[in-house]
This record gives sequence, C-alpha cells and structure tokens, in this order.
Amino acid sequence: MKKLLLLCLIFGLSQVEIKAQELTMFSGFLNYQYYQDDKKISRKKFVSLLEKDIVAFDHWKKSKTFNTLSLVALASEAGFAAWEITDNNDPSNDTVTKIGVYGSFAAVIAFGILSHSQKKKAILKYNQGLDNSNAFSIKPSKNGLGILMQF
Repeated sequence: MKKLLLLCLIFGLSQVEIKAQELTMFSGFLNYQYYQDDKKISRKKFVSLLEKDIVAFDHWKKSKTFNTLSLVALASEAGFAAWEITDNNDPSNDTVTKIGVYGSFAAVIAFGILSHSQKKKAILKYNQGLDNSNAFSIKPSKNGLGILMQF
C-alpha cells in the first residue's frame, strides 16, 4: 500500500507545472516600465532577473553601452549646435559645424536604435529560457512496464 501511495505521489507531483513569469518592458513618459507578467517591478529587480541568464544579460550590457554612446553623441550634438549658432560670422567654420551637427545627430539616432534593439534581444532571450521544452516529466515507458523520466 505504501509503494502504491508513493507511486501516486510521484506521478501527481510530476504533473504539476510551474511556469516562470515572462518579462516585458514598455516605454513610459520619461523612462521604461518593467513588468513580470502583469506585475510591475523595479528596474533593479528586472536587471537581477536578467542576470540569471548570461546571454540575456550580455545583451543588456551592450544596450547600456549603446545608450551611453548615444548620450555622448547627444552632448556633442548640443555642443556643435551651440557652436553653429554663436559662430555666424566665420563662414570657414560653417562646413565643420554642419558636419558635426549632422554626424552627431545620426550617431544619436543610430546608437539609440541599437540600444533599444539590444534591450529587446535581452528580454526575448530571457523569455526563451523559460520555455518548457526542458521541463521535468514522468511518463509511462513505451517498451513495457515502468516509468520513463524525461528532461
């Protein structure tokens, strides 16, 4: 009787599915809002969850790098724009300032897009790791009596 009860308990526990919660990110007014399924979480908690997956966290670090480069390009954009506005009298600097303004503007856009793309990749990679294809399950054996354990 005890063996039958133990077998029923093992079989019952193998049928219980524990689903991990997926991460999502939405852009807010000034910054991003992070969610674990439908529950809002802090950025710190979000990053700590991403740290569990090495590949996802690597994408997140690349995103931070591109975001920093975007901010540097934005600062240079402001500097070149101020230089062009204040230096109206000297036409020899006109070409340099225009190249600086347009080049830094293109860099801001490019690094911003790359940063957002890396954030998406980090979230998608983390959520792929939650796939149940590697879930633990116990099934009847196909070659006779017994129990088969799959991972």
